[in-house]
Amino acid sequence: MKKALVIHPRFTLYGGGEVVGLHVCKVLQELGYGVYLACDNFDPDEADRHLGLGEVMRRCTYLPILGEFKPFLSSRFLAYQRAIYTVRLLNSIRVPRDCDFVFSTQSVFFFKPDLFNFCVAYDLADFLYAYEITSQKRSLRRLYYYPLQRLYRRYASRASQKKNFFIPLSHAIEESMKTFNYPHSPTVFPPCDMSFRRLPKEKYAVNTSRLVPSKRLEDFIEVARRLPQYNFVIIGKMSETEAALFPDYKQRLTRSLPPNAKLVEALLMDHKEVVERAKVYLYPSIETGISVSLGQAMGAGCIPVTPSIGGGAEMLDASGLGYKYRTLEEAVDIVRLALESQAPNDRPEFISDNAQIFSANSFDNKIREIVSEKMAQILS
Repeated sequence: MKKALVIHPRFTLYGGGEVVGLHVCKVLQELGYGVYLACDNFDPDEADRHLGLGEVMRRCTYLPILGEFKPFLSSRFLAYQRAIYTVRLLNSIRVPRDCDFVFSTQSVFFFKPDLFNFCVAYDLADFLYAYEITSQKRSLRRLYYYPLQRLYRRYASRASQKKNFFIPLSHAIEESMKTFNYPHSPTVFPPCDMSFRRLPKEKYAVNTSRLVPSKRLEDFIEVARRLPQYNFVIIGKMSETEAALFPDYKQRLTRSLPPNAKLVEALLMDHKEVVERAKVYLYPSIETGISVSLGQAMGAGCIPVTPSIGGGAEMLDASGLGYKYRTLEEAVDIVRLALESQAPNDRPEFISDNAQIFSANSFDNKIREIVSEKMAQILS
């Protein structure tokens, strides 16, 4: 039997990345590959409970890896501790001799140089980090980060030079791939779970995400503060690594909540009905990657509201749904209008039907085509 290794080190929060990882495993299994899964948390029952993909994980062969990152020095050395941990983690992954290729589904840095690698690209933060550190104006800061930049730049260079093929999950990332001259496929939207029900809508806004600064949840909370007549709900969690990287961040969010907003610290799948009944999904992040949670909410018929830049805006452009804002003032006005909207294009049925371009079936078909085509080229 043909064999493939899927590398997805952190398998704890069951967010969008984990959905991508298991769907890649599923496609490879359907193509006749035996799949090794390198991750920290191999629990098919848990994967079934949260994602409905437990059987996919159960059919994989588990490869244990280094445990989750835990800082051991002062926070001022956190960047170096993470870099050291990342190198150790990558080195801890032992590729079985019978593997035909590697499929990296979490970070583009998790590749094995002696094999052909498919690398899912959620964003290019690591690569940009490699080239932007020296732009810091303060000379001491630049000097402090110089060795770290050399390490990141080395990995970025190796990623482009080795037998790697990138799969961008948004058009913005695809354009960056062209700029960096990385071999890549056309954009593949990530798989969004379209099993969310279209329940009768209630006039409140929701957001589901990891509790990290890049999600810009402060903006969500500020919109809630300016619309006290409506309720707002955040559902999310932090991993141990994120808690170490952003100490007190969750507490700051909690302290800033107005009376009409609440933060539920939980996994989305334990509170699906909160999304299914929400009229608006407010997604304030400007990350370039496509959001699985936003796609799920659109599948449930929620009206999407996003900034005018980033992956959320790209999803709205692709689907022809929702509303975009440029400022917080615009966000407040748009959310108010969306919560009261009776427009035909804001009907849950219309939104859900048009969100199917982000479905898991669409993702699976495109990954199947990419793998089949590339492996045929390699073997020819």
